[in-house]
Parts: sequence; C-alpha cells; structure tokens
Amino acid sequence: MALEDFLGETSEIKIIDFLAENMDNSYNQTEISDLTGLSRTTVNKKIPEMIHNNLLEIKEELGQLKTYGLTDSKLVKLLISASLEHSFKQAENLLDEDEARDEIRRRIGLPLTEEPNRFYTETACDYIIMTADGEPAVMMLSKKIQTSAMASA
Repeated sequence: MALEDFLGETSEIKIIDFLAENMDNSYNQTEISDLTGLSRTTVNKKIPEMIHNNLLEIKEELGQLKTYGLTDSKLVKLLISASLEHSFKQAENLLDEDEARDEIRRRIGLPLTEEPNRFYTETACDYIIMTADGEPAVMMLSKKIQTSAMASA
C-alpha cells in the first residue's frame, strides 16, 4: 500500500511513495523521473519545494550530480506510518476494493460504480433531411429519438 492509494495521485506523493519504497538508496532527478513516470521538468520543479517542506534532502553530492532521499523527520515518519496504517486497515476489510466502494456509495446514496448505461441506442435508424442556411443536410435519428423529438415539437 502507498500514500497514493488513499491520498490520490500527485507528483509529490508519487515521489514520496517511490523513495519510501527504496529508503536504503538515494536517486538523482533523472532516476526519480524515470522510475516514477513523472517528467523531468516536474521532478525538477517539485524537488526544491519538497526540500523546503522538509520532506526530501540531498543525500550525496558528486560534482553537479546530487542524489535525494526522504528526510529523517517526524513528518516523513508520520506519512509512512499513515501508509502502513491504511494498509493494515484495508487488509482487515472482508470486501474487495470494488465491493467496499459500492457499499460506501450505497450508504451515502450515490450511484454504484458500475451503473447501467442510461442511454438508449437502437440499430435501426430513420433518415430525415434538414436544411441549414438553405443547404440540405442528412441527419440520422433513431426511431425512439425521432418519435420523442417529434412528439415534443
């Protein structure tokens, strides 16, 4: 389980999840980009923000090349423990993920995730000719739509 599973997909969370799974290593910006699927531009933008927020730190500097890892801070520890707590809580759930979501949606009165298609389709169509600005145009309408459109006219 990862933070992304319950906090959503943001660039920062992807970076934290990746580095949390690989705590024994540090990575340069290109490696973080390649291994998280984020663009290098995004990683280059997010790393200074995350250093400022005490989430990341420079682990090694070899000339111009810098590698980064998570800080050993209370905040990072809380984020990782939240991820673990969420994982344990999910493991206790007897329903699979889709069933659990459907149950929650039912309880709060929302439609189920696999709601049936509400749009009517019919293979047989009638053709009607309409004119727009004096130019003829052919339009296909299903019988049901044509009937209801004509009935409301």
